[in-house]
Amino acid sequence: MTMSQSLTKVSIVFLLLVAFITPVQAQHNDAPNSIGLRLGDPTGVTYKRYLRTNHAFEFILGSGAHGWYKQYYKDSFDHFSRYDGDRYLNHRVKSTFTALGRYLFQYNIPMEGPAADGTLDWYWGIGGLLRSASVRYHYQEGNSPFIVKDDTRTDITLGTEGIIGMEYTFEDIPLTLFGEFSLLVEFVDRPGAVKFSGGTGARFNF
Repeated sequence: MTMSQSLTKVSIVFLLLVAFITPVQAQHNDAPNSIGLRLGDPTGVTYKRYLRTNHAFEFILGSGAHGWYKQYYKDSFDHFSRYDGDRYLNHRVKSTFTALGRYLFQYNIPMEGPAADGTLDWYWGIGGLLRSASVRYHYQEGNSPFIVKDDTRTDITLGTEGIIGMEYTFEDIPLTLFGEFSLLVEFVDRPGAVKFSGGTGARFNF
């Protein structure tokens, strides 16, 4: 599966989901939609739709943090049967694409003082992940130790995610700031592998 094919399929799913949830009563009737930028793993665009009281749906498209997975892709070399007997030298992640779909449960945190003019929520949820990475391996051929080769592979990861985070929505401006942590458990291509990640960002509400 190529990167463009993955993006096309994810875009279709996204449009269908948006069409499905549009008629649903939102938590914030004046601004049920929220779109913005997320920094972390992944870094990209985040869209959030408040479905009903204390429920929300979020969709994220972006690029994974290459440095966070340096050891992961190094270990992957040993899992590929085509490299059996070969000696790993180094690798380079050429490009990554990440898509996340989440269902979230939101809870208000009472506040006092100047910040009480806005709304502070904590949330948790579950989701699914699709990640595609193009990785170029540099290795020494086992049968010919003086022959060095390069090979580029597309690594596809599917997994389920648990999320916990907080967000603050300003009273006078349509802006939400958020920060979160998540735990991912893979079922393709390294079943059972566990990763931790996080992110922060801002969304415009409309």
